[in-house]
Order: sequence, then C-alpha cells, then structure tokens
Amino acid sequence: MTSIITSIKDLITSVFEVIFSVFKSAIDTVSSLLYAVFDFFAGIPIMIGHMVKGSLEAAGGVGSFVAGNIVIISLVVLGSFGYMAYVRGDKRPASTASKKLR
Repeated sequence: MTSIITSIKDLITSVFEVIFSVFKSAIDTVSSLLYAVFDFFAGIPIMIGHMVKGSLEAAGGVGSFVAGNIVIISLVVLGSFGYMAYVRGDKRPASTASKKLR
C-alpha cells in the first residue's frame, strides 16, 4: 500500500516538475531575448565610439603627416605662388586717373 502512495506522490511531483520546467524554459527564453535586445542597443554607442576613435586616429595620422612635411608643403606653395607671379608678369590694369573725362 505504501508503494502505491509513494508512486502517486512521485507521479504528482513529476507532473509539477514538468509544468514548472516548461514555465522556467519560457521565462528563460524571454529573458534571453530581452538581454539580446538590450545588448544590441547598448552596443550601438560602443560601436559609434569605436568608429569615432578610429576616424580621429586616421585624421591624426594625416595631421601628423602634414605637420611632418610642412616644410615641403610650404616650399610647394611658395613655388606655385612665384610661378603664378612670373607667368602673370608685369601686366597691370590700365590707369585712368590721368585721363580727363568730358
């Protein structure tokens, strides 16, 4: 008789364990989904931060390149200015200050 009572008790316990495990699995699935959504939106600022950092490092690399070659760049600019002045020559606009107008 006690074995029948023990068996019924084990059956009821197993049914409740199955029901609770189904609910626990559903809750775990929903919480995992919520964590994934939260991590996705939390990752966006991190991604933007990495993108800005990389862009600034690239711009810093270009800036250091320009600063390192400032002498060469200034010589090129001065040479271009001198060439433009040479090509233009002494061509000046005509002066009308000495002419009399009627």
